[in-house]
Amino acid sequence: MKKWIFVFIPLFLGIIFLFILTPYPGEEGLISPVLKINGNVGLNQWFPKQVLGIFTNAPSVSANAAFFIDTKSGNVLFAKNSKEKLPIASLVKVMTVLIALEHKSLDDQFLVSQRATEMEPDEMILLPGETLTLRELLDGIFLVSANDAAEVLAEGSVGTRDEFIQLMNEKAKQLGMKDTFYANPTGLDEDSGNSYSSAYDLAILTRFLIKQFPEVVDISSVYHIYLPQTDTHQDYDMYSGINLLTTYPGVVGFKTGYTPEAGLTLVTLARKNDSPRSAGGAGHEIIGVLLGSGDRRDEARDLLDYSFGKLR
Repeated sequence: MKKWIFVFIPLFLGIIFLFILTPYPGEEGLISPVLKINGNVGLNQWFPKQVLGIFTNAPSVSANAAFFIDTKSGNVLFAKNSKEKLPIASLVKVMTVLIALEHKSLDDQFLVSQRATEMEPDEMILLPGETLTLRELLDGIFLVSANDAAEVLAEGSVGTRDEFIQLMNEKAKQLGMKDTFYANPTGLDEDSGNSYSSAYDLAILTRFLIKQFPEVVDISSVYHIYLPQTDTHQDYDMYSGINLLTTYPGVVGFKTGYTPEAGLTLVTLARKNDSPRSAGGAGHEIIGVLLGSGDRRDEARDLLDYSFGKLR
């Protein structure tokens, strides 16, 4: 009897250990290739510093939430309800872009489906059967917040659209975005279960995206682009919806959003090299997030002035 116990117990423990280490069926396909190839590169290892004290002489803003940070130091320059869960409209597309870039290259081709062309109201006006590169679709997403382009990415990046959305939510967990949920790749309001996030989480996401894929800054900084007609698609003439690009020196993008539920939303990215505190002339980089704003352009401008003023 005792000999049988000594044989059975190690065997039993070995089976349990093997079961724990074995992934569930299909789990491997829902892991970012960046994680699989580069270890922890796909994980966020940077977080803003804790907000201390109050923000004296700060401008008053109508936004339900706001969060402005110096990305190099991690210092919080302004915060208002920064961890409140709120609807974010097309700022959802920042995660859509990240998942697409983790699985595809900028030159990869995407086929436009009939379903994707039915997305409204903001769109490139894609046609069924067209083929565009990831770079061209990103132009549409950043300049005109194209819902049809976002749907094309969700349908053609990893497998099914549902798997893409699952990856969006898994990536949020990997990045430490604790107050975020994605219901779709566009940010459009659903009948129930709408997407939401916080200003804090969106700052984390934006910094991660521009550090991993700095080419998106070049795309989001373009005010106007013309994509000529090719053998695979019609021509596209698009202007950016980010008016701060032409009205606030130093702004280099990044993303706007609006739905009736979310109100006006914005992630802005600004860089300046004229701060006396800049080490080696490196300058400062600020990411600012506004959710539920009544006037995102002026409020972003006021908060950028305030934030850069604190870095002098």
